[in-house]
Amino acid sequence: MIGKIDFNWRAAAATAAVALVVSLASCVVSKGVALEVTKGTVIQNVTVVNTRDGSLRSGMNLVIDQGKIQKITASSVRAGGTAQVIDASGKYVVPGFLDMHAHVVAGADLQPTYWPLLIANGITGVREMSGSAELIQRTRKLNADSAAGLIDAPEILEVSGELFRKQAATAPLAIQYVQKQKADGADFFKIISGSRETILAMLGEARKQGLNVAGHLDPAVSAMESSNAGWRTMEHLGATPGLILDCASEETNIRQELLAKLASLPPGRPPPAIILTPLLFTGPLTAPFVQRIFDTYRDSKCQALAQAFVKNGNWQVPTLIRLRTMAFSGDQLYRADPNLIYLDPTSRALWEQLGQQFQTNIPTPVSATFKQFYGLQQKITRMLKQNGVKMLAGSDFGGIWLIPGFSLHQEFHELAASGFSPLEILQMTTLNGAEFMHREATMGTVDEGKNADLVLLDANPIKDVANLDKISAVVLKGKYFSKGALDKLKSDVAAAYANQPAKKDLLSAVDRTHIH
Repeated sequence: MIGKIDFNWRAAAATAAVALVVSLASCVVSKGVALEVTKGTVIQNVTVVNTRDGSLRSGMNLVIDQGKIQKITASSVRAGGTAQVIDASGKYVVPGFLDMHAHVVAGADLQPTYWPLLIANGITGVREMSGSAELIQRTRKLNADSAAGLIDAPEILEVSGELFRKQAATAPLAIQYVQKQKADGADFFKIISGSRETILAMLGEARKQGLNVAGHLDPAVSAMESSNAGWRTMEHLGATPGLILDCASEETNIRQELLAKLASLPPGRPPPAIILTPLLFTGPLTAPFVQRIFDTYRDSKCQALAQAFVKNGNWQVPTLIRLRTMAFSGDQLYRADPNLIYLDPTSRALWEQLGQQFQTNIPTPVSATFKQFYGLQQKITRMLKQNGVKMLAGSDFGGIWLIPGFSLHQEFHELAASGFSPLEILQMTTLNGAEFMHREATMGTVDEGKNADLVLLDANPIKDVANLDKISAVVLKGKYFSKGALDKLKSDVAAAYANQPAKKDLLSAVDRTHIH
């Protein structure tokens, strides 16, 4: 009996040993078998950057097909058939960049060069901040044409309804305005200015309609009130003076006096050039109030505001580069920018004219006030981030010295100068946009099953924000654009403008290209 048991044990042990050998052999064979790919694109030996935490996975192979990332593997991939193979040794892959505040659709009709410049700068998604019923329909068609491969263009992630500029004099009319934006199919609507009555009425109706509110803060309603009432995204820190007015110890008096001063201005839409350089026209009027805000700034008040933003789920799109180019409109740094070759001659001539006027006509004390205030805007942007306020990267290109595509990279550098880490900046232009759009399942990270909208970089973007500028290739909806193809996109734009004369009426295209 004992012998029989011993025999069975030995047999079982032998069987297990054989099974283990077979299993190990099977693993070796399995590891040696390459993944077969016969179509799409294979990006080999690339380092995948995790936008959640900045970790890196080197030596990875990405299989892209039908506009999606089908596979990410460290195992070998054997490509055949029509599959395109890209050697990405030494490259880093991140999601496509999102410019979450731009004016592109209307201007693209006049300047079809917008799309090539955006793609060449790694931008695969844009939040359209101009709006009208007609523009909404054009946006839907553009996205459909792009998805069908009829045009190479970034996705328009969302589009505003008609911009609100005090056009409704009463609360009932403001409510009707909101209802019309909903009926027109707007993703959100944007407030530029309004009375206290109309703004609060719009915020209340927007909640009922399930429509988000974005835009500039009007001094008639504080940032704290706006936050509590459901304002979702504040652009340019609420514009000047924007949310920083809430941070002044003399807030109440400044607010009342500023409103009285603004009420003395003539009614109607401002001149077109104000869209580009508002401080050239309003700077002398608002500078004394801005200086008082700066002089009576209290960090404790701003901290309380930040806590409210976090509690209420408000987002900030600081567009620091827009704030800086307004405060430094006459700066030679911008007037000598080598990337101006990618700008149409009419806009280039207009910007130069306005820059000269700013440098010549703005009194030195007024200019100093706004430059000083920009430093405070940088400080507050970083403080908001440190307190957990959610943020998106946007450039507001179309304003003075903001060249399509390049301006988002300028924003990256302004954020870095304000104390943001490279990972935080990368997140603001990728992961945060996915969260904001409730599209984490399809974008924001480099993962299997997500959209194949990607940027390949020559250096590690987690080490230095400047590495976000070092674009080696772009994948847009699964289509691969090599470094050579991206360079050609830019050179074709420069060549198209090289011998084109500027129009005599320099302001002729402002209303159509940048409806701010």
